[in-house]
Amino acid sequence: MKRFLFLALAMAGIFSMAACGGGNDANKAGSGGGKKIDKLIITAIPDDNADKLKEHFGNVAKYLEGKIGIPVEYMHVENYAASVTALANGQAHMSWMGGVTTVQSDMQTKGNAVVVACRDIDKKFVTYFIANKDSGVGEVKDLKELSEKAGGKSFTFGSKGSTSGHLMPRHFFTTQAGKKPEDAFNNVGYSGSHDKTLAQVADGSFAVGALNYASYDKASADLKAKAPIIYKTPAYVDYSFVAHKDLGDEMIGKIRKALLDLDPNSEEGKKILGYFKAGSFVQADMKEWDGIRAVMESGVDIGS
Repeated sequence: MKRFLFLALAMAGIFSMAACGGGNDANKAGSGGGKKIDKLIITAIPDDNADKLKEHFGNVAKYLEGKIGIPVEYMHVENYAASVTALANGQAHMSWMGGVTTVQSDMQTKGNAVVVACRDIDKKFVTYFIANKDSGVGEVKDLKELSEKAGGKSFTFGSKGSTSGHLMPRHFFTTQAGKKPEDAFNNVGYSGSHDKTLAQVADGSFAVGALNYASYDKASADLKAKAPIIYKTPAYVDYSFVAHKDLGDEMIGKIRKALLDLDPNSEEGKKILGYFKAGSFVQADMKEWDGIRAVMESGVDIGS
């Protein structure tokens, strides 16, 4: 009972908040209490097509380079866990993280991770449940109703380590339906990323799936027609840029200012914020992810 109350209080916090490498001379002392670097290495969770990520974060790197006075390079990783490891072991200085990986970064760095900024949409993020148009599953008022329609149907999450593609949709499903997805659907899979979830539901590989709304909203009209939205979850906190505190307050401050200053009316701003499906970046603090941490600690399997 105590555990339930703790989780309920932590989740209430989420919803209230929703409303409102070595070659860089990393061991040399720098200004602002951090380590001097010759190049800033950034990475990101691979939640989209690899080519799109490389193009987009290449644009982010180019923008930051012009603002902080040193070269910036994007380093692609193949899975969610690798983005956390890269930040923790010094291969990368900053990473674009989901809610789960934001918390994991704080844990793996023993409290030495700092949220640089998040998008305006990240404090009110939602997951879409979608269904193949020929599946016979239409819109539902809640996930209990979906569980009642799930017999004989298949379901896919994204990556196990995804906040919006696994942790939170699983949490909401279990809470509303009173059962695990595995006890409702005849088959539960993991596509690996949001774009793959949409593609697999659209082509009928799975009848139903869950993915973040920003990925769905920027997809083609054809894919959306083949996999319409059947349910939208309550809001929660999700993505952020996370840096290692070793960068020091001065460098982190420069990066934060550059992100907060992105102008949606400039060419750079349109390109970067457009991909992010955001109007701006805003300040945030690691404590705002305590609700996500509580759901993680409730025992959901999010992989290694």
